This record gives sequence, structure tokens and C-alpha cells, in this order.
Amino acid sequence: MTHDEYDSVGRRVARARRLAGITQQQLADRAHVGLGTIRHVEQGRIPASPSFVASVARALRVKPAHLYDTREDQVMEEPSADSATISDLRSALDAYDDPRPEGAPLTLAAISRGLGTVARAIHQERYDEAAPKLPPLLHHLYPLAEQSGRKGEQARAALHDAYRMAATIGGQYRQFDLAALAHERHIHLAPSTGDPLRVVVSAYHRSTRHLQYADFRAGLRLLTRARDHLDASPEARAMAVQLDLRSAVLAARAGDGQEADEYIAEARAILDEFAPPERPYFNIDASALNTAVHWCALPVEQYDAAESLRRNDAVRVQDPTRPERVGHHHIDMARACVLHGDREKALVHLNEARRISPRRTRQHPQVRETVVTLAEQERRRDDTLAGFARWAGVQV
Repeated sequence: MTHDEYDSVGRRVARARRLAGITQQQLADRAHVGLGTIRHVEQGRIPASPSFVASVARALRVKPAHLYDTREDQVMEEPSADSATISDLRSALDAYDDPRPEGAPLTLAAISRGLGTVARAIHQERYDEAAPKLPPLLHHLYPLAEQSGRKGEQARAALHDAYRMAATIGGQYRQFDLAALAHERHIHLAPSTGDPLRVVVSAYHRSTRHLQYADFRAGLRLLTRARDHLDASPEARAMAVQLDLRSAVLAARAGDGQEADEYIAEARAILDEFAPPERPYFNIDASALNTAVHWCALPVEQYDAAESLRRNDAVRVQDPTRPERVGHHHIDMARACVLHGDREKALVHLNEARRISPRRTRQHPQVRETVVTLAEQERRRDDTLAGFARWAGVQV
């Protein structure tokens, strides 16, 4: 495929808009996006942001996956170790009412230790190590989760974690239907765990769909209701930080940068006053580093590259134990550099993301859009950009 044939988000937006029979101005009005932004994205002059994709998809009545050209029910058709692992995970998720544990029954303590091993592997982005370990634990956990009383609640709390791990693994293997199923499971399970904060955890993850489908204000209302479950415990304060960070992103994508910054300020105030635990639950990150990553990314949501880069200069986002967060920061900063016209610095950030978090960088839709936009801006392809594009699997 040549560069001119590459089907970018902008090209798919233009095609869907024409099929809908509307002008760029009409799309801008319906999506609450500036006309200039519509034009520049369609022309490939700037990358499509997540908020742009969500808002335009909603206006065009298509799924964001259509504009990103991804399938939500993607399956693995070629026999491989990955396909076997995902098949086992699918079977384990389906076996909630017909579990088939192998060997002697595991105690909840043993299962919890196993889940801790899986969580650490996921945190370090060792998905090939984490994925095969989860299905056997699910088979052993299901019978324990059927118990009554406190033991049953503790087992269901562990299952709540296991479902969220399954969702993370499904997403990383691009098995989006599997991830969606696991998400639904943990949302429905949360109230029966005996831990009100797990309802908050599930609400936080549920708000992801509000981000994807441009229901930004509905997502903010969901998180406001979730705060009713918070108490004065250290874990609750950590969850308050996480809710503030997600609320900041929702507000920014809704077009209110001031409100977004207010949520960041609230998160920082909690961190400064109480120093809550950074990871009270699996896949929750109430850390100063995560707060800095969000603070730097917010202006990019509104195409304010200069402010994003200014914030980046004011913080230090480095932590070898958090490849996903640091890698994501470099992806955001690469997009800011493209918007700011600094091609060389954009490539520096892309390659840093590649070094730190290779799997996520290769799969991240914003990386593809950033690379394609760079190629659109500068038709003369040099070895540096071409080399990164080949590694990322992007045709330019």
C-alpha cells in the first residue's frame, strides 16, 4: 500500500461524512468540533485525537472502531501460542457455571497469590507470561465464589480482580469482545463482594465506554455518583484520586479545560495531604506520576500543543517500573510535538515510547495517526520516519 492509499482516520471520516450526505460545517456543528479541526484531520494535517474520534463517531452514528478501522470482535485465526492462550481464557470465562478445576482444589489464599503474580506480570507488560496463568485460577475460583457469608464475599472480591485482569489481557491481545465480557462481569459482581469501594472501581472502568462513545457528561455524572461510596479510608482516598483523573479527561474531552484542571488540582491536594496508597486495587494508579501524565495530556485533547509541552517541561515522567504510564506519556507528547510542528522531537518521543512500552506503542491507534500525519506533513520520507513506521506496521 502506498502512502496515498493509506486509509487514515481522516480519510474514513471524510468518506463517512459524504455517505451521510453532510458538509464539513454540518459535521462540525453536530460533533461540537471546530470546522478547522474537521478540515485539518480530513486532510491529514493534524492527527485525530481520541475526543475527536469519539465525538465525530457519535455525530456520524458509527462506532469509533469503524473510524480506527478495528474490529470489536477480532479473533485469532492462525494457530499460535497466543491463539491457544486466548482460547483457554475464553473457555474459562464461559465456565463460570461449569468450572473444571484441575488437580486438588486451591485455597483462596493460594489463588490470591496466583492473581498477585498475574497482576505483577501485567503491570510490567509481560502479557505472554500473565495470560496462561489466569484461566486455571478462574476455574478454581468459581466454586469458592458461590459460598455464602464472608468467605464467599472474599472469593468474589478475588474474582472481581480476576475479571479485570482478563479484560486487560483481552484488550492487549485485541480481543475486544472478550474484554467487554470481562468488564460486564466485574461490574455486575462488584456489589456482592462486601467491599463498597469495588463498586467505585467498576464505575471507574465503566466510564471508559463514556470516553469511547463521547458521553462525556454522562461519564462525569457516573463518577459523581460513585463518589457517594467513598469513605475516609486511605483506599477510598486513593480511589478519589483515580476518579479525579478520569473526570479530568472526561471534562477535557467535553471541552472544558478549566474544569479538567480543577479535577487535577483536587487529585494533587489529596496526594499532598494524605499520601494514599498508589495501588489499592488492581489496575488503579493513584500516584503522583499518573497525575503528572494526565496533567500534561489534558491540553492535547483540545489541540493546545504549546501548553502540553510547557507542562511536560515542568515535570519529570520517569519510572522503569511503570512502562505503560511512561510510554503513554511519550505517545501524548509525540502528538503534541506534531501539532507544534516539531517533527524531530515527535520522533524522539515515539522512539522513547517504543523503547519503554513496545507492545502498547505498536498497537496504540494514536501512534498510527501520529506517524501518518508526519508522513502527510512531509512527503519526503527519510530513513528515521520510515524505519519507525516499518517497526510499527504503519504503511506510509
